[in-house]
Order: sequence, then C-alpha cells, then structure tokens
Amino acid sequence: MRFPIRYKIILPFAVLLIFVGVIGTGVATGRLTNAASTEFDGKLLYNSFVANQSVSLLEAERVRDLSQASNTIGVPAAIAAADTGGLAGLLTPIAAVAEPANLKIRVLNASGNELLGIQGTPSGPNRLPPSASTTFATVPDVISVLKGQSDALGERRLFLFNDDATLMLYWVTPVRADDQRIVGAMLVGQSVSEVAASDDATRAKITADKTARLDATGAGHSYGSLFSTWTMRGRQLGYLAVQANADGLQNSVTQVRLILTLVFTAAALLTLLVGGVTASLLTGPVDRLVRSMRTVSGGDLHHRARVKSRDEIGFLAKTFNEMTASLEEKTAALEETYFASMETLARAIDARDPSTFGHSARVAAISMEIADAIGLPAKEREALRRGALLHDIGKIGVEDRVLNKPGPLSDPEADHMREHPRIGYDMLKGLRFLEPSLPNVLSHHERWDGAGYPTGLTGTAIPLPVRILAVADVFDALTSTRPYRKRLGFEAAATVIRNGAGLQFDPDVVSAFLARRGAIVVRLQGMGKVEVTTAEPEAA
Repeated sequence: MRFPIRYKIILPFAVLLIFVGVIGTGVATGRLTNAASTEFDGKLLYNSFVANQSVSLLEAERVRDLSQASNTIGVPAAIAAADTGGLAGLLTPIAAVAEPANLKIRVLNASGNELLGIQGTPSGPNRLPPSASTTFATVPDVISVLKGQSDALGERRLFLFNDDATLMLYWVTPVRADDQRIVGAMLVGQSVSEVAASDDATRAKITADKTARLDATGAGHSYGSLFSTWTMRGRQLGYLAVQANADGLQNSVTQVRLILTLVFTAAALLTLLVGGVTASLLTGPVDRLVRSMRTVSGGDLHHRARVKSRDEIGFLAKTFNEMTASLEEKTAALEETYFASMETLARAIDARDPSTFGHSARVAAISMEIADAIGLPAKEREALRRGALLHDIGKIGVEDRVLNKPGPLSDPEADHMREHPRIGYDMLKGLRFLEPSLPNVLSHHERWDGAGYPTGLTGTAIPLPVRILAVADVFDALTSTRPYRKRLGFEAAATVIRNGAGLQFDPDVVSAFLARRGAIVVRLQGMGKVEVTTAEPEAA
C-alpha cells in the first residue's frame, strides 16, 4: 500500500497532537469519573440493601396470607370433604382483602389435585376454571409438603411454576385436620413480574447468568445496575438487580469531555490545515506525475505529464515524457509488425482457395470507401480496416474440403463453416491493440433483419463498422467466382446489394455504398478484378 508523502509530512504533527489530547482528556475525565463513581456506587449499595429489605417484607406478607388461608376455621374439613362450594365461601373474603389484588389462592387435596382456584382482581375475586396445564401433584416442593416433610425453616416451601404461560412464585403449606392429619395443601401465588415491580427503585430479573455490575441506557437515561442474589427461605431463585439513575454522573463527565474535545479538535484542524497546505505545495507536482504514470501504464501512450516545476521533479517529468514518447513509437512499430503477421496469415488463408485470393484486401478497400461516404471517425475507420483484413482469419479452422466444395454445403458442413467468425474472434481476443476490431471479426455475418450468425443481432444492435463490413464482404463475394457459382458483374452485384437493403443490410450503409459505387469499382479494378457481363443477378 502506497503511503503518500504529504501524509508522511503531516503524520508526526497529528500523532503528537492526538497523544497530547488523549492523555489530557484521559487524566481530567479519569479523576472526575473516580470521584463521582465512588458516590454513585455507594448509592447503588444502599438501594440494594433497601431492595433486599423489600423482598424480605414481601415474603413475610405472603407467609401471612398463606397462614390466614390455611388456618381459617372450616377449611380443613371442607378440603377433606372436597366441598369446593364451602371452600370458595371461606377463601373468597381473604382473596378480596389481599394485597396485591391479583394474588392466586389454590387448594389441593391430599393427592395434590386441585380442588379450588381463586384469583383476586381489582373488581373482586374470581374462581379460576380447572386447567389441565396446571398440575401441582408432580412438583417436588408440593410432594414434600403433602408428605409432612420439614426442612430447617419449617413445613412451608416456595417454588417457581409456569402457570398458564405466566411465571409464578408460589408459597405452599400443609393443611391439617384436628387430628394433625394432612388433608391437603394451600398455595398462595404471585407473578414474578409483580414481584420484580414491588419496589419502584428495583427491578428483579430471573436469569441463569452470573451476577454483575452493569451500566445500561433506557428511555433516554443512563442507569447503573448492581446485581445480588435473590434468596427466599434459603433458596436462590435468581438475581435481584438494583438500578440508579446515572445521568448526573454522565452529564458531568460529558461536559468536561466536550470542552476538551472542542479545544483538541480546533487545534487539530488548525494543525492539519497548515500542514495540508504546506504538504500540497510540496507534493502536488509529484501526485500529477504519479497520475500520468498510471495513465501511461494503463495503456494510454499518447498521454504526457504536465509538470512545469523547475526542480528535480520537473526534470523527472521531462525524462518520463521522453521515455513515454519512445515507448509509444516502439509499441506502434511492434503492433504494426504483429498486425502484418496476422494480415499475412489472413492472406495465406485466402490463398487456400484461388477464388478467395485477395478477398480480405478488397473487402478492406471497399469498406474504406463506404466509411468515407458515411464520415466514420478516423479511430473507428482504422479499426474497421484492420477488422476487414482479418475478418476471415477464423477460416483457418475450417477444413479445405468444406471451403473448396463445388456444390451446396450439407447442414453439418454449413454449421462448421458458420463457426469461422467465432474461431477468428477467439484467436485475436487476447491482442489488446486489436480489441476495437474484434466486433468486425465476430459479427460480419450478422443481418439487419436478425437472421444472421453467430448471435442473431438485429438492426442498430449491430455496430456501424460491422454493418459496413457486411456490405463490402458480400459485394466482393458476389463479384468473385466460387466453386459453387460464377461471379456477377459489378452492376448485377450492386443490384443484389440494393435489393438487400432493410433485409440483409443497413439501408443507410447501402445508400453510402451506392453513392461510392464508381470509386469502389475503380479501386477493385486497380486491384486486378475485371468486370464481367451477367444477365441475371444471383444470390451470394
């Protein structure tokens, strides 16, 4: 990767400026951040303590609700008798006064099957319909309670349960008859989302991740979060996240950073501006010379570097221009030599059949006359001339028996003959200086009406030089003897060309051909072609 000289000049100043700016900003903001962070972390720790106190209070309230429901007179007998109506009458008043209003109270029999479910709502308690998805009989904590098993904290248990797609936290206790026999279990449940929202300063999250100190952004504000374990009755249920607003801390740090950044940016822009102007004055001529080198290396040997400085760079540009001129001259000579070799090969291919000897040279001469009539630009004219001289070079891949067959070609032989444009194109496509001439080699048998080959181009989709070459090729073929027919006279061949306008040939090219017909005949006669008299024109 090239690293421009101007950047090498500016880079040391930019690095020094960035170093000073970054160090200064880092020291200033670091001290401010440390002081503010200490105060902020203390606030988080206090809020965490308050949150854990709130969770403990929540557990005490649910245990109280659970005791009230399970110890209500008549509840054990109603459970033992499976009297759901009686249970509803005893527990509905408890659900009506419970806080929060949407607690769930569920009653199980000794087998763990649900007898009754009640949910409090702001408008009053409602009985819950039996749900097949709500099965507590397989919950380990429920099984332990129904078996009368106790742990270090007593008979009561709590567990998380997915209750009708809602994650619930349930407290469960056994219900005993007067003889201390366990007749069922009482459950009081509250959704985890409500537990998490039990204190405005906290947000509880159930997650399998490790505890962490996190910073986050929400609703356009910055928050710091401190996670601690969420434990109830000696069991870790999840993690308790305490958040505190960090906008004040962020605003203070941001203001200092903003001031330092503005000062640093202004100094950086001034330094880069002065350095850039100075570097441009020094390196501008070098850049122009490099661009000229790239242009020449891309193949444009006519280009010259426009550097007028009188120093070493100016001398280098002058030397480069002299070298480019010499290279252009030698390249042109080499291309002509290579093209002459190709032309010789094309003439040799024409000579394989006495009837086509000199065909490519005559086609080139006819093409030049038509191009003059149309006013084809010089660059396209030269590409047409070269293409005309090489248009049948692909016949090197066609067998002599097909080229010289005295009668009509069979379908396989015709297909073989139609391959010669593509063969010639493939032979020449690697020669860069012949690229403008390649369409003439590939498409000289295309027709204006689209019935030609090899690709079936139609109308103006055929390049103009190719349309010119098509007329010239057919005219010379008509006026030349072939193994399968005699040649036509110039007038008869011109009539065939005229009749093919709009079908085989571009009408405008045909008009240009007819306008230059006299000059074309003179050139052909100068190249050794003699006029013949033909009564009826024949197709080419």
